[in-house]
Amino acid sequence: MLRLRKGHGRFVGLLAVLAVATSACSSGAGQSTADDEGGKSLEGETIEFIVSFSTGGGYDTIARAIAPFLEKELGATVIIQNQDGAGGLLAANQVFSAKPDGKTIGFFAGQGIAGASLAGAEGVKFDLEKFSYVGRLSAETRVMVASPKSEYKTIEEARSGTGVDFASAGVGAADNLDAAVLYSVLGIDGRIVTGFEGSKETGLAITKGDVDLGSGTVSSRLSGIKDGDFRPLLVVGAEREESLPDVPILAELELDAENKELAEAHLNLQNMGRMVWAPPGVPARTLAALQDAFDAASKDPEFLEKMEQADEAVDFTRGDAAKKVAADVLAAPEQYKALLKKAFQEK
Repeated sequence: MLRLRKGHGRFVGLLAVLAVATSACSSGAGQSTADDEGGKSLEGETIEFIVSFSTGGGYDTIARAIAPFLEKELGATVIIQNQDGAGGLLAANQVFSAKPDGKTIGFFAGQGIAGASLAGAEGVKFDLEKFSYVGRLSAETRVMVASPKSEYKTIEEARSGTGVDFASAGVGAADNLDAAVLYSVLGIDGRIVTGFEGSKETGLAITKGDVDLGSGTVSSRLSGIKDGDFRPLLVVGAEREESLPDVPILAELELDAENKELAEAHLNLQNMGRMVWAPPGVPARTLAALQDAFDAASKDPEFLEKMEQADEAVDFTRGDAAKKVAADVLAAPEQYKALLKKAFQEK
């Protein structure tokens, strides 16, 4: 007969309790269980990835390409939902008001959303600082281009011209913000022509000579520049663009102190790039899981090959650094905010 020493029975009882607890934890493996930081695993969950543009564009292409790699990293199902409208504000409001459980995230053109926030635009129902920042998937440099049929061969010629038309996809679009700010900063006399549905339509109008100027990301305009469809005038950046080494940059232009400050604020806005946000208050552990998944997925060779084929650039920046970019934007001078406010009021 087995005899227990004094006190041994309590020890065995404690072991039994621990065994039951361990068994309970093991039986919940793979499910959403709370961790010591109040977060939850997303394994086995369904994540709604809201894209603030319609199907077929660059944002939609990137989101659908990265979704399977996110699923692999998270052990979750990722469903793409396209929610275009109001320059992305509908999607931003939807994500901002969603439950902060990590199961709703959104993909946004940071320039437009941040611009609307700075301008206090109608329809803004979010606080830019309070989003949970998953990260930034890319921050592409923009370029101002002229029609090959226009008289403007340099940015200085455009600055001295009159009645210079600029093609824009409309209120809240990145090219609209470019025109609203740069026409003022550079002293260009002219007007913004809207009514185009996107960068492809504005590009066609520039090529045909229906308008004098326009803008876009370097990657979206580069092939047209090489083919002679566009004439590059100005890189909207702080450093020379490797693919356009002879094109002047905004940071190099001779500007007075006030306009130089406005130009710097606009460069900060360009840095917003393609942001991924979640609702405010996502627990630290869950947010870190999303950041880790995007970080790993964006570096996957198979995903990068897809992006190369689609002519899309991806260079992931984690949440804290992406949030710092937003903080720099929100510190813009009042005159810059006034320019954006005017841009969002014009129809």
